Amino acid sequence: MNRTTVVICKSTPLGVFIPCPVCRSGKLMRLYPETSAAHVALYCRKCRRESVVDIQAGEQLNRVTLQKTG
Repeated sequence: MNRTTVVICKSTPLGVFIPCPVCRSGKLMRLYPETSAAHVALYCRKCRRESVVDIQAGEQLNRVTLQKTG
């Protein structure tokens, strides 16, 4: 069963970053307006969980879709 959730990204003076979708802390990956990817695995060192995300290119801050499996 696949479920999707939109993850709100963190905007800082250094750029836009994906936070951990589980614990909502940290900066796991930096995003640029042209960044796009499908089924990227992100590992959070704080909560020790792996999440799979889809990234769509664009200026929106909520462009990361979390793919929950299982």
